[in-house]
Amino acid sequence: MGKKPSIDQCDHILTSRGEILEIEERKIDGRQYRVWKHAPKTFRSFFLASMVKYADRTFISSPSSSGTSRESVTFKQVHERAERLAGWMKEQGLGMGSRVAIGGSNSAGWVVAFMAVHLIGGIAVCLNAMLPQDLMLHCLKTTTPHLVLVDPERAEALKPILSMLKELGVGPVVDFTTDLQCGPASLEDVRSGKGLEALDPESDGLIFFSSGTSGPPKAVLSTQRMALTNLWSGMVAPARAALRADLIPPPLPSTSDPQRTVLLAIPLFHVTGCLSWLMRAVFAGSKMVMMRRWDVKEAVALIEGEGVTVIGGVPAVVASILQSPDLLKDRSFDTVFYGGAPPSKQLAAEVKERWPKAGLVQGYGMTETNAYVCSIAGGDYVLKPDSTGPVVPVTDVKIVDPATRKELPDGKIGLLLVRGPQVMKRYYGNEKATAEAIDADGWLDTGDVAEVDYEGFVYIRDRQKDIIIRGGENITSSEVENALYADKRVSEAVAIGIPDKILGELVGAIVALRPGQKGTEADILEGVKGRLPRFAVPSLLLIHDGPLPKNVNGKVVKRDMRPMLVDEWAKRQPKQEQLKAKL
Repeated sequence: MGKKPSIDQCDHILTSRGEILEIEERKIDGRQYRVWKHAPKTFRSFFLASMVKYADRTFISSPSSSGTSRESVTFKQVHERAERLAGWMKEQGLGMGSRVAIGGSNSAGWVVAFMAVHLIGGIAVCLNAMLPQDLMLHCLKTTTPHLVLVDPERAEALKPILSMLKELGVGPVVDFTTDLQCGPASLEDVRSGKGLEALDPESDGLIFFSSGTSGPPKAVLSTQRMALTNLWSGMVAPARAALRADLIPPPLPSTSDPQRTVLLAIPLFHVTGCLSWLMRAVFAGSKMVMMRRWDVKEAVALIEGEGVTVIGGVPAVVASILQSPDLLKDRSFDTVFYGGAPPSKQLAAEVKERWPKAGLVQGYGMTETNAYVCSIAGGDYVLKPDSTGPVVPVTDVKIVDPATRKELPDGKIGLLLVRGPQVMKRYYGNEKATAEAIDADGWLDTGDVAEVDYEGFVYIRDRQKDIIIRGGENITSSEVENALYADKRVSEAVAIGIPDKILGELVGAIVALRPGQKGTEADILEGVKGRLPRFAVPSLLLIHDGPLPKNVNGKVVKRDMRPMLVDEWAKRQPKQEQLKAKL
């Protein structure tokens, strides 16, 4: 084996003329971008090709609409159902550019609805199905869809506000599990693509909603190209890893490949569940085993019962499966892929130790970037477990000073800005928020604090708003959390700033222990002291009973956990006065 090629050398090989990942220049909305030359042009063309290619394969195993059993459907069956629903929508007067909201738990019906919207060239508005009624109303009011397709549970939840929705200009609410038929002429129009002659990569295609951790969810509008960029970007990390290991990069999926079975443990209405999991399953002809909500016991039962070979989602999903006493000791996986939240520095090594033959991939992105910005796989990830990898070749990043926006050199921590063909078009119905997020040159303010090393590897250190400033010292939550994860008893950890009158903030932490493990605040903090500067050692640590509470996407929402630390700190104040005086 010769000298390992650099990332730049790998990208030069992978993106050259005639390669799968070939790049070309395109001017879009007055800005010049590098784009994937061979990526699908539209969701419609992509779906039509893949659904025919894998027609006879089982596509989805999902809970039935009643939730009491499971149903399995083939690619052909999903395609036929989507065509009928698309024909019915055509008969309702919908077509290219029509906004159609989809709301529901993970199911075959959700996928059918999503595909049907794209068969007519519509804009799929992916509603967060777990939102309370007031926020669901906010999302529908913001986007005013022409039609709302929902599962029975959401249909029931929206009944009390149907008249209000109508007054706001929202179209009818329809249960997508009902048998919505169409006439033969409408079906033929869907199949022929009548009326879609203008559909192209720059046509609007998707609306996702931000997680709403800092206010009401914002509607993230993207074009066909912006969303489909992720499909090709997802091939970069494994291809780089192969070249860096002196191997041949994986080819495009083929019908002769053994079918992979993936466990979908995150919601389809989330950018990761939809663009990184559903779209890749369609692309590769994989079988998707769906869960309505995350539950590790159910997940392990499905892994064993359905022969799952690919797991992932957010890091907490992988960590839960890894630590589950119910998973067979000899169970192995082909691929372990996660993103969407910061993993512990130790997770990569634990995964490789337990499942040494599994391909390991981690990615970083956000709703506003349609998932992938950068990614890492294989040996690079094991060597740099706290990195999210180099940016994909069509993307640019820069680290700037948060106050001056002056670009910082490699190795300096600052605000991460991203520019590329996958960055959203705008926040639908919110021009002010759009202007605050994307500047005139197309740079998106991610709100994340990061650094880039001399090889181009990106390290996400914190959300800018979550930086803990103790007596003038900037402390990233990731450094505290990784110090806590070094304790093998710790399953999950979060570091959060606690308001303090003297120092501004103190470091607080909450941990959950692995099954069967025991520990106290004192002995866990004692171990941390040798791994952190004195000012970064938590002043308060709580041990949570069971897994840390998370939102539906599997992320711990620090805003919701901060009161636990603040309340406990207030209770301890009388005991802390002498200590404060010494500080």
